[in-house]
Amino acid sequence: MENRSKKYMGSALLILVSSHASFSGAQEYNKAVPQSASGLPMATVIYNDEMQATEPPVYKESQGMVGASASITEPEKEMVNQQAQSEEKEVNAEGRVFGYRNGSLHAALGLSGEWTDNLYNTDTEKEENFLTKISPSVWLTWPRRSRRPLQVAADNTAVGGLQYSQAEYDIYNKFELYLSGKMDFMTYSADSELDHAESALQGQAVYKPYERLTLRLMDNFSHSQDIFNIIEATSENNRVYDANVLNAGIDWRLSDKVSARIGYRNHVLIYDLELNNFMDRGDDGFDGALTYDYSPKTSFFVGGSLLTATYEENDMPDNDNLFLQAGMNWQATVKTGFMLKAGYQMVDYDEDWNRDGAGAITDTLNDGEETVHFEAQATWQATRKSEFLLNSKYNIEQSDSEYALNKTVWAARLAYGYRFTGRIRGTMNFIYEDSDYAQFDGSSRLDERWNLSPRIDFALKKWLSLTLYYNFDKKDSTFDELDYETNTLGIGVHGAF
Repeated sequence: MENRSKKYMGSALLILVSSHASFSGAQEYNKAVPQSASGLPMATVIYNDEMQATEPPVYKESQGMVGASASITEPEKEMVNQQAQSEEKEVNAEGRVFGYRNGSLHAALGLSGEWTDNLYNTDTEKEENFLTKISPSVWLTWPRRSRRPLQVAADNTAVGGLQYSQAEYDIYNKFELYLSGKMDFMTYSADSELDHAESALQGQAVYKPYERLTLRLMDNFSHSQDIFNIIEATSENNRVYDANVLNAGIDWRLSDKVSARIGYRNHVLIYDLELNNFMDRGDDGFDGALTYDYSPKTSFFVGGSLLTATYEENDMPDNDNLFLQAGMNWQATVKTGFMLKAGYQMVDYDEDWNRDGAGAITDTLNDGEETVHFEAQATWQATRKSEFLLNSKYNIEQSDSEYALNKTVWAARLAYGYRFTGRIRGTMNFIYEDSDYAQFDGSSRLDERWNLSPRIDFALKKWLSLTLYYNFDKKDSTFDELDYETNTLGIGVHGAF
């Protein structure tokens, strides 16, 4: 596993170098979305599921915390007024906006149907299915907005529950609030017993008691299920779970160039069926960072976090996860952005834990496991109509298999968006993910996964849009029974009010 990790570390660093040359600068529209219905954590995409841009984020050393700049100046007040006026004009422009008006309370209703040739993601005996989904949602903000200020990319195997560092956005008010709720009602043509409903709740509050001090709180709850596969998640064991991520933090601007932050993180994961209880766990810990603003366009940061994963059952060992890192955020222009951080990760396992058949990893259990971890996020608005985004990460994560201690993950995610006209937009998402499992019996399990998702959206009205999409999902594993290829084709209509 060590040689393979070095191989992919080298490949990933090469991607980061090339992305630094091609995507240099600041984030303007980096929109992360929650996990997809297929179970694959989605790439950072140009637009969210409702074809709405979120608030322009700023990437700092947040360690999964949602934060904001701590001072408000007169030029900044003027800037936010101009932004609000520009947003209002965009909302009023015929055919220029997919989605919501500028307001405090918003509602939406989506209806979609998708056909797949491989419902259970198997290599043999594939079964077709037509999925019908009805998706009502509501969200509110104070002060009023036409864009959601928060999108959360959740990941159950990541300690702390987040796939990537959470983006920040500028705060120009003493208090800001965001709440949202969504449900997906799903029916399957292949088997009505698979019919179910999924739900998601999000909340965020930001309070500035003083000019240089910001308090923040974010919570993300989801009721969902894992992607089907022939071994671990089947029609009889659909792996339904509840997951909640809670982040709280304090941001203190010490001077015009130096700021500090400290935060608390909590993640709870609970599966419905008893045979999946080996994955039930709670993550708790703290993180902190110092940021130095070298220039208006460039900042450097150092930070660290300590998170403890505590399992409800004895099938998996409790473990402490230490992260130390440094990085930079470069904002060259309003069209381009780049954030890179790298450092040291150490996972220390409970030495008193014991399990039959785990002798092959005794050294790892006794001595722990360490690696170099990194994360990069970049965006480039090439023209007024086109935009590229890139995410990449490498780290050790918790296991989603009862036969493995953990998995080392390298993920690379690329998205491209193009606005053909004021009413037609297209996106293309590509995801590659490599997972190297530390099997209890010492055997090798290496999973490679490719996911390609083109999509086109038509604005029929300012409040009504039509979506056509295709998804290709492929996995190659050293465990041949886990291999599959799945094609999905869908159409949907979405109304926002």
